[in-house]
This record gives sequence, structure tokens and C-alpha cells, in this order.
Amino acid sequence: MDSTQPRTGSVPSGYLNSRAVIAGLAVLTVGGVIGAWGLGISGTAIARNFRRWLRAQQQPVVGFARKRTVPAKAATAVGGNGRKKEMATSSVAR
Repeated sequence: MDSTQPRTGSVPSGYLNSRAVIAGLAVLTVGGVIGAWGLGISGTAIARNFRRWLRAQQQPVVGFARKRTVPAKAATAVGGNGRKKEMATSSVAR
């Protein structure tokens, strides 16, 4: 390779403004740090309010979870049995 030919993959010095790149990276870093702080503060507030709401309920957490999962289990069982019956009747009809 000749020393007069430019290397492939290199950026000519006039096209890249290093101050602008450094400033952009600094702004992105500051934005990322602020975003992370915001996520942490918001997550903490949501968790704290959820715990406060759970404590304000008249029943314990186990009873609350059971109250929510029992109807879901029943609906799943009914749906599964209905699908099995549907499959059985459709295979007989063929």
C-alpha cells in the first residue's frame, strides 16, 4: 500500500468534530444518570404505595391472593374442559 493512499475505514480529519462528539456523549451520560434516578425514585414510590394499600386492606395478603386466584383457576378448568369436549365432538363428526 502506498503512503499517499488513504487507509480504508479512517475518517478524514475535517469530518469529525471531536468537541461535538465529547459534548454529545456528556449530555447522553447526564441524561442516563437522571433517567436512572427517576426510575429508582418512581419504583420506590410505587412499591411504598402498593405496600401501604395492601396494609389498608381488611384481609391478609394470603386471603387477597386466594380471592384473586380461585376464580382464575375455575375459569381455566372450565375453559380446558370445554375445549376437550369440543375436540371430542369434532373428531366424532368427521
